[in-house]
Amino acid sequence: GAFTGASATRHGNFEFERSSVASLAMTARTPDSTSSGYGLHSHFDSDKLDINGVARRAVDKALTGRDAQRLAPGVYPVILEPQAVGDILGFFRGAFTARSAEEGRSPMSAPGGKTLRGQTVFDAKVNFYSDPWHRELPGSQSAQDGLPAEKLHLIRNGVVENLVYSRFWAQKAGQRPTPGPVNFILESAEKSHALAEMIANTERALLLTRLWYIRMVSPRTQLLTGLTRDGVWLVENGKIKHAVRNFRFNQSVMAMLAPGNVEMIGRAERVGGEGGRGASLFPALKLKAFTFSSESDAV
Repeated sequence: GAFTGASATRHGNFEFERSSVASLAMTARTPDSTSSGYGLHSHFDSDKLDINGVARRAVDKALTGRDAQRLAPGVYPVILEPQAVGDILGFFRGAFTARSAEEGRSPMSAPGGKTLRGQTVFDAKVNFYSDPWHRELPGSQSAQDGLPAEKLHLIRNGVVENLVYSRFWAQKAGQRPTPGPVNFILESAEKSHALAEMIANTERALLLTRLWYIRMVSPRTQLLTGLTRDGVWLVENGKIKHAVRNFRFNQSVMAMLAPGNVEMIGRAERVGGEGGRGASLFPALKLKAFTFSSESDAV
């Protein structure tokens, strides 16, 4: 679809922009409805939409997900595919609001009305930022409160570098207003790894396609609960061994990205919601610990 946006101020400033997005999502199920697979691709350039790749991915996952076996819930190493990372980090985008951090309501809060800005909170491999001029994910040139968008590092090498100040809260706190993020990009601060390389270098872990029915349990700790969907596999000794039944997870994003828990980061890919809204660039993540609280009969 095509989108247009405009804004104006009483001082005569005027901004107008156009953007476009093409998106295709596909779910495939086996004839007996015991296994499903999923593929999604979106891009601002319709010529770059990989239609065959989306279909092939959905069908392959449905076929390889047959005969899923039960596995006891617990804490497992995991490999999250890019879409799964996008699903769970969608809630993380609002964690960098300065007001909630300074009022003690945020995972970025520290005692005494202070914040975690400037502190190492995440693994040193983690970079999380917004860039309106990114080649693969161009964003709006107008950020929150009508401020001109700019590149904004939220996390750099594991350090909380910036919080987002609205005009109102910046004036109250004596800070500079921050143009809010217009897109979200997670990249490795070190070497990035292919998904196949992650699997090949795994002794034992669960491979997850995506997550859904995600709900916030605790905004203060970014504790989330939700379900796996469209493919879970057990990886042993560098190979995918067999499909596994779905789980419910209970996982804090802060713990997920904490120092020492991020083993490998993949190459960032464009992921997002169906319809292309909220597109982001996220990589696959190999994590040392991820908590599954119970089994799920959902397919």
